[in-house]
Amino acid sequence: MNCEYCGKLIYKTKTNYNRHKHHYCSNECQKKKQHEVTHEDRVCEICGESFHVSKKSTQRFCSIECQGKWQSTQLGVDNPRFTSQKVSCDFCEKEYYIKKYKIGSFEHKFCSNDCRQAWYSEVFSQDEEWKEKSRKRAVKILENKKIDTNTKPQQIINDLLDYMKTNYINEHGFRYYAVDNYLNDYNLVIEVMGDFWHCHPLKYTKENMKDIHKKRIPRDKAKHTYFKNNYNIEILYLWEDDIYNNLDVCESLINKYINNNGILENYHSFNYHIEDDNLILNENIIIPYQDMVNA
Repeated sequence: MNCEYCGKLIYKTKTNYNRHKHHYCSNECQKKKQHEVTHEDRVCEICGESFHVSKKSTQRFCSIECQGKWQSTQLGVDNPRFTSQKVSCDFCEKEYYIKKYKIGSFEHKFCSNDCRQAWYSEVFSQDEEWKEKSRKRAVKILENKKIDTNTKPQQIINDLLDYMKTNYINEHGFRYYAVDNYLNDYNLVIEVMGDFWHCHPLKYTKENMKDIHKKRIPRDKAKHTYFKNNYNIEILYLWEDDIYNNLDVCESLINKYINNNGILENYHSFNYHIEDDNLILNENIIIPYQDMVNA
């Protein structure tokens, strides 16, 4: 018989012949034949060079360099694993891509924070539904002969909660304290914090505090402690500056506050920002005076 690899004539006993399916003149020829069966030559998809590889391998390129060149072309929509969906900005109508899981998270979509803020100031506040609710509220106040003492920031939050279709009660009493917004469907509390009256830590230092601040801070601290100890409620604090300039942060915070059953990483709006439609906790956390031990 002949070696199945090199063709050399070889002699084997009948017993040895029947024992093996394949026959070789040496171990070297056997290994070469096995390698020939299990490996193949392929052509690199980038440079066209030939390379030898196992048939089971998924390798498509002759080198790491060629693989890197191919990967550099597989970005964005060219990537076979790209799953984002194209949408239009609700303000400027520019088309952009958004991850599918985010599509149902927000009623409105914006390509940038500038468009988001412009929409709030130019569209949201001019919406007929929003105006109609404001008119009905004014009629109701007149019918009940009540004077609306809500501040402008408080009114903005009320309108935002109306827009979000979230039930609330203004100035709801809890024995010793009244809260700005009680979310009665969720047993949660929102406080609208005036920058001056509650001593915004980015606007007032301990050196330029007013006497009214020194009286107000312990009250805010006592109120927080009371709700935590007696009702197990962590209050969400929306600060005046954010209500005027970062209302999208306030909206996202309210949504997260409700969806997480009142559990947040931080409860003050000035410690968050919006990035790529996501609510992000700032790296540098600002501590309000009411949380300082010696405030």
